[in-house]
Amino acid sequence: MRTRILVVEDERIVAEDIRATLESNGYTVTGIAATCDDALERIRQNKPDVVLMDIVLRGPADGVEAARTIGMLFSLPVVFLSSHADQATVRRATLSGPFGYILKPFEDRELCSVIELALHRHRAERRLEADQHWLSAILSSLGDGVLAADSMGIVRLANQAACHITGWPVSDIVGQDLAAVYRAEDPATGLAVELPSLAALMNSLDESSPRRTLRLARRDGSLVRIEATIAAIHDGGRTFSGTVVLFHEVGEPR
Repeated sequence: MRTRILVVEDERIVAEDIRATLESNGYTVTGIAATCDDALERIRQNKPDVVLMDIVLRGPADGVEAARTIGMLFSLPVVFLSSHADQATVRRATLSGPFGYILKPFEDRELCSVIELALHRHRAERRLEADQHWLSAILSSLGDGVLAADSMGIVRLANQAACHITGWPVSDIVGQDLAAVYRAEDPATGLAVELPSLAALMNSLDESSPRRTLRLARRDGSLVRIEATIAAIHDGGRTFSGTVVLFHEVGEPR
């Protein structure tokens, strides 16, 4: 299926030249817009895959503002076309999160390469967002608490069960030191149980600690009995990047 492109350029001759270049390279041009409002309406009507955006446009909103609006409303990749290479213009354009930046005049090959890279990056970001939503839904459905910390011991992820058991709200728990959130003690002796270091987990045979019954000090100081195991996080090779704690509440023994 041919990639559909909207050209946003207020100089008609330049816009038609860009259209001819794109169509000769196998793309479909869904239309040409000269203003931000015109671009938004054409996106609603024709649903392009990518937008080529001149920075200088007619009307109150320039190309940078138009790109920011398009990103918020439609999540489409925007590639800037500009004859301006000054630092201030490039900095403003960069802050809007573009997927590419091409200076006029440009070669056909350069234009096509930037478009394909923008589409590839956009698809990768959409897949990552979908994976994150999928992972979030799975974690939320688990009865076990999950706390994941980076190599510095800072909590980067926590599910609802972990927040419920520890008494920490989601808004506060991420960014905390894992040792401040997960404070466990031996139920027989009352002595604190230290978190195993990442090095210790890396040196273990199965890269995880044995499941243990402990008492966890909640945020308000109350104690809850849990079963917990701790494992190292790695990238599938031998590069370790953090720690994950899995735990759930258990009843007090009679």
